[in-house]
Amino acid sequence: MKPRRCARGFTLVELLVVITIIGVLIALLLPAVQAARESARRSECTNNLKQIGLAMHAHHDARRFLPPGFYIPPQGPFNVNLSESTWILYVLRYIEQGTLWDMVDQKKGFGSAGPPPATTNNSPVVVVPLPIMECPSNRKVSPCSNTYARGSYAANNGLGPMAEWDLSSLPLPALRVPGVFYINSQVRWSDFLDGTSNTALVSEIRVVPGGDFRGVMHYPEGPLYHHNYTPNSMVPDNIRTGFCVNDDRAPCIGTFTAWNNRRLIMTALSEHPGGVNVLFGDGGVRFVTSAIELKVWKAVCTPAGLPIGHADAPEVQVSGI
Repeated sequence: MKPRRCARGFTLVELLVVITIIGVLIALLLPAVQAARESARRSECTNNLKQIGLAMHAHHDARRFLPPGFYIPPQGPFNVNLSESTWILYVLRYIEQGTLWDMVDQKKGFGSAGPPPATTNNSPVVVVPLPIMECPSNRKVSPCSNTYARGSYAANNGLGPMAEWDLSSLPLPALRVPGVFYINSQVRWSDFLDGTSNTALVSEIRVVPGGDFRGVMHYPEGPLYHHNYTPNSMVPDNIRTGFCVNDDRAPCIGTFTAWNNRRLIMTALSEHPGGVNVLFGDGGVRFVTSAIELKVWKAVCTPAGLPIGHADAPEVQVSGI
């Protein structure tokens, strides 16, 4: 008779050893997978900024100046004639958003727009999200007050606080140190005295869920940032009290209550570890580390080529768009 062979399974010890080995492998691989995903997101963010840079250059080629930070008509009341429109509106045609541009009612403004189905003050335009304006590492958020869509990129307004709200607040004081984009700005490449490669155009910011103004694309208090603090500084942003949602990743305090007592300061913030992606005037996108010296970070905010606070800093001249 043949001897009976007993089937032998895993012992409890062997099973635990296998589970432990699998757990160790996952622990080793997970950071690499996460790093690869973040690298892909950062590359997509960089590409978005490069496309914005191309749009800036195309606008300059067509109009001989960069788009204004935001526009206030020389004559007439608010909420008419593209009043309070921002730089994002003026690059729509160059980021394959011609259809959205065609929806703009140029007799209306952009302040006090209403949520759908309202059609006042270009409401159909301000509510539309733009994928090219969203960093994939940033949080997805709904439009502020269900009205103003938000993005992850803001243009360089210089050193804040930004207090201007109409033409009576001009010229800007020398110590304000304007960046490239401000009220009714028409900066040309020839104005970049220290070179386009040494002046920031656009950086990332963090958006916050809820009724927070930061990142709002079509209102002056949303898409402009400042160089008062180094990238990813946790010094709270200074924004309008009624539209400040304090957040661990993007703290804020309310420092003004309305458009006509504005005192805005927003810092460049990114969800990428260690720094922020910044578009420079030459069209290049560089990763600026959070450890950059503050004096260097302040220097790249101005195209004037003068030290911050220099007595010869020129006053900002304003003309119609």
